[in-house]
Amino acid sequence: MSGMVKPIYRQQGVALVLVLWLVALLTIIAASFSTHSKVESRLTGNAIDALRAKLMAESGFNRAIMELLVNNPQQRWNVNGQVYPLESEQGIIHIAIRSSSGLLDLNKASREQLQKLFILVTEEIQEQEALADRLSDWRDSDDLRRLNGAEDKDYRNLGYPYVTAGRDLISIDELAYVMGFDAVRVNKLRPYVTLYSDSANLDYRFAAEELTLLLKGQLEVSEELTDALDHIDSDLVDLDELEEGGGATSKVYRIQVEAVTTQGARALLLVDVDLRGQGDKPYSIRSWHDSL
Repeated sequence: MSGMVKPIYRQQGVALVLVLWLVALLTIIAASFSTHSKVESRLTGNAIDALRAKLMAESGFNRAIMELLVNNPQQRWNVNGQVYPLESEQGIIHIAIRSSSGLLDLNKASREQLQKLFILVTEEIQEQEALADRLSDWRDSDDLRRLNGAEDKDYRNLGYPYVTAGRDLISIDELAYVMGFDAVRVNKLRPYVTLYSDSANLDYRFAAEELTLLLKGQLEVSEELTDALDHIDSDLVDLDELEEGGGATSKVYRIQVEAVTTQGARALLLVDVDLRGQGDKPYSIRSWHDSL
């Protein structure tokens, strides 16, 4: 009889161990599920907040369009890059409108203007000259290579899967395909350039202070300038000190909107809008760039 007791106790001991292992396993699974649920909930919350920022930015764009269509010049918003903040329970929106005549046209700019502009992306004078020549070679239709430029043969020799366009840029993003440029450099230049002013001349009344000083040769690359690229420019140039200015204002405007939610999500819009309406449409969008 005593011989039968030991196997029973042994079986009970094995069963207890199995139960303990099962409880431990279920505890781990429950903890893992709880952690996973919290992560998923946090990710969902972040996604919702990012969407909220995006919608806020788009609402800011629509507000800017309304202001551009105001007929009374006394009530119309300035188009010199002045920032207009709008606050709500959802967060804050900063809106700025700038005439394209206050931006440097990459398709019309001279080599000298381009070289000064490219101080924004490199401190090396030789590289600034090379970038200006390469952009000019990208746009022209001949095979004559400028001193520091690059034509089709150079692109092929370096293994590029494409050659020069032989025409004007059709988007600012296309600049990233030009030898020596990349997306990072394009984004540094984006707030200051356009393709829609149809003029090599810059109207300093509507230009950002950094761009004005660059083209006048009065600004070098610095940490302050780099930091300024991350914010909407709201500083105006002292018009009394400018000896240049003036021509007709372009009908294309750059709308810049930065939206920040109360939870910290951020969205940025850069939109080029043409007010030369077609048919029953009062405006058309020439380019749209967003960053979340």
